[in-house]
Amino acid sequence: MDFEMMLDRFDTAIVARLLEGGTATNAELGEAARLSGPAAGRRQRLLESDGYIKGYSPKLNFEKLGFGTLVMVLIQVKSKATDTFEAFENAVRSSPSLLSCHLLSGSEDYLLSLRAKDLKDFERIHREELSKLPGVSGMQSLFALREVLSRDASPSMLSGS
Repeated sequence: MDFEMMLDRFDTAIVARLLEGGTATNAELGEAARLSGPAAGRRQRLLESDGYIKGYSPKLNFEKLGFGTLVMVLIQVKSKATDTFEAFENAVRSSPSLLSCHLLSGSEDYLLSLRAKDLKDFERIHREELSKLPGVSGMQSLFALREVLSRDASPSMLSGS
């Protein structure tokens, strides 16, 4: 049986502080957790080595980078056979425009997300990448009109609610 370390109030405060901006000094983490800086730094490294923190990356401003069009694509595959799913997932991993891919329950099999410069750019991505994904029997593209909320974790995940 795997034993998962439970996050205590110190770890929770450290993770919450890191979620605010992605990076923080040991002193800032210590202040947030009411620990010394070195103690907070040790806890952060333990959270990383235990896999609670998978990594750090910048939060990009897609609008400023010229990729203001957020598209979600629902995919249905032709067959529920393992080799169909594996071929599709391998192709998705090598598709340079995709940001995420999720296997779903329900009538759709996958949800893909991507960023495009505009509709013309999405048309190119559709033609060069999406239409070439193996095993696809249906595809529906959904365009986000406005992003209302985007975060890596919800506050309730840290409070145990």
